[in-house]
Amino acid sequence: MRAWLPFIFYFGLEMVLFVASDCWNRHPRWGERVTTVSFVVYVTAVMWLCLTPAHFSFLSAPKALFYFHGVPFNAIPFQGFSPEFFLNIVMTFPLGVYIFLFNYRTPFERAILYGLCFSLFIEINQFVWDYFLNLQRLADIDDLITNTLGAVIGFSLMIILYQNGWRKFLQRFMLTRAEIC
Repeated sequence: MRAWLPFIFYFGLEMVLFVASDCWNRHPRWGERVTTVSFVVYVTAVMWLCLTPAHFSFLSAPKALFYFHGVPFNAIPFQGFSPEFFLNIVMTFPLGVYIFLFNYRTPFERAILYGLCFSLFIEINQFVWDYFLNLQRLADIDDLITNTLGAVIGFSLMIILYQNGWRKFLQRFMLTRAEIC
């Protein structure tokens, strides 16, 4: 049960922030509400995937790991490719979509930075919580790169769709204010 503390902590924090931000009332249109609620579900799913005990494992490429007080981490990028490599891109693809929907005027460089910060948050938390609670997670430089790439691909696709005939449809789901709840 102790190993679930990171997820419980961040889920509770997420719920407090969602309620305190009054997102539901600040974004009354149905499309905006779909965006905000699905973002909360997305973040919850990512936390569940990344901050709970690892009871499953995809076939991972063999990597030369480093250890800090028994906690493994990979600091050498691209030692091998595995399904996990591509699944990390898929996992953060929606983040790029949400970055666009929250503020479509976000500069491309800032979208890259948001993806990097989100990924760094995940990897640092995996390392720290594994140190304290033995989550059996691996902080991995490849994950940092592929998570950022996933966000960039999602953001880029939204720009392409917005500029090529999907503007009216996408505007239904865009937040009218350039703020994240």
